[in-house]
Amino acid sequence: MTKGKSETSKKKTHTADMIFINSMNEDLLNNILLRLPAKSFAFASCVNRSWNRVSNRILSRPKLISAFSQNPDKIRAGEEVLDKVLSEPIRPHFVIANITYGNMEETLRLITERVGSRVPIIVSIVSGILGKEACNNKAGEVKELAAINDGMTVVTQFAILLTIGYLPGMKVDVIPAIQAKGESEAAIGDKFVMDIRNYVSLVSDHAVPTCLILFGEDTHATESILRKLDYAMPAETIIVGDQKGEFLHKCGNESRSVQLDKDDTRVLAGLIFARDRHRPAPEAGRIQFDTAISRGVSSVELRYKAANVSVTFPRSSPSTLLTARRSGEAEVLNGLQILDDIENLAGNQFSLNDTYLGVIKRRKYSIGLEKKPKILSSLVFHPVYGADEQYLLVDGAGIKTGDYFQVHLPDLNVAEASLNAVSSQLRNLKSKLKTSQVVGGFVFKGSGRGDSFFGRPNADSSPFLENFPELPFGGIFCGGEIGRSLFVEEGEEKKESSLRRCLHVHSSIYLIVSYTS
Repeated sequence: MTKGKSETSKKKTHTADMIFINSMNEDLLNNILLRLPAKSFAFASCVNRSWNRVSNRILSRPKLISAFSQNPDKIRAGEEVLDKVLSEPIRPHFVIANITYGNMEETLRLITERVGSRVPIIVSIVSGILGKEACNNKAGEVKELAAINDGMTVVTQFAILLTIGYLPGMKVDVIPAIQAKGESEAAIGDKFVMDIRNYVSLVSDHAVPTCLILFGEDTHATESILRKLDYAMPAETIIVGDQKGEFLHKCGNESRSVQLDKDDTRVLAGLIFARDRHRPAPEAGRIQFDTAISRGVSSVELRYKAANVSVTFPRSSPSTLLTARRSGEAEVLNGLQILDDIENLAGNQFSLNDTYLGVIKRRKYSIGLEKKPKILSSLVFHPVYGADEQYLLVDGAGIKTGDYFQVHLPDLNVAEASLNAVSSQLRNLKSKLKTSQVVGGFVFKGSGRGDSFFGRPNADSSPFLENFPELPFGGIFCGGEIGRSLFVEEGEEKKESSLRRCLHVHSSIYLIVSYTS
């Protein structure tokens, strides 16, 4: 064939292809595009206006996809979960990556190369993960395994969980709370709240965010900032997350992780979900966030009032020494006497490693230049480290003389009953599927829970597995679970008009994302 004839033949073939593409039935095109992986789908959406219109219709429904891998080759594990979550059409709004150990910068780089530089990303190191494996879609959990080698603790189990979301009608970005050297926790909390409010005012007609997913560093500053955030945000704002860990963050307008100035410290980073003012009201109202909490501790009967309180340093990780009186009594008890009380009441249930003080902190709160601070009461848990003939030693600071507390211990019966309640809550949600569907879910659970605590596999995953077996979900073991709730305690604590609990121990916090048509 001559050169001229060859070029003519190619032009005819190309023209025929274009005619076929342009004349393709939209239903057929929809079925084809729906089966493409995310990258190929993105290219296809740029072919012409018709294809773009069909692509946008496919993307009108939200997605929240999670997958984990425990491949010991960290790069290959990252590629496995990326391949899984990007195996179908999606336009990422955000990415959360959780690893049990390893290089967070490398994980962030790998993700950014695949999803693009404009997607907000949080990478965190956690105590373990749960969800469905990328290679076989089976549910399971991976908890870090520690081995002692020459006197040093070595983590021997690697796993990565990747969660990617597309939620139409939402604007999503990462906002950090960074502590400069010498900066007070009150100042950081004020700035964090104002940064969130300012972001929402830029992108939304609503005054507050719909949901906050938070990741914190293992620093004392997180507790007081979270309590201020709980005070500042209205009840309709969902707040969940991991209080203590390590994280990196990349905002939507950054090409790489945010670099800190010298002496600055990461405290918190939050994925902020706000209603998009540029989407029509029916569209913007489709995404719904709900939470459910499976509690795992019960309180010992006695109630105490802190007597003498002092804080040990360093400030970055303080501990508190205290004595206390039984409620209504004058005698001041030392640390050993308090532990004796607990042991006598709890019996075999008592274990020092899993003992917590649930302290009621009645404090004044304000944001910025507010003239009239409000008094709110919060229940905050402090792990007990030990005791002697003088003091009880607990983790953290912020306990004051006169604060009331009770001792809380892990309780399997409470956890099982609470899991059943969560499952029932999801069944009720499932019964409403004529008007809504569950898109995905995420679990933030205490590091003391898991298969070994319940004596059976996938207990904390069971509410999802029983009600939505095909649901793509993921979860992490936390250093401290963040999950907002308002409740009234039993007994004398009913004197408190409302007792807020934003920080939990031995609990599982379930975030459920649904879509109302």
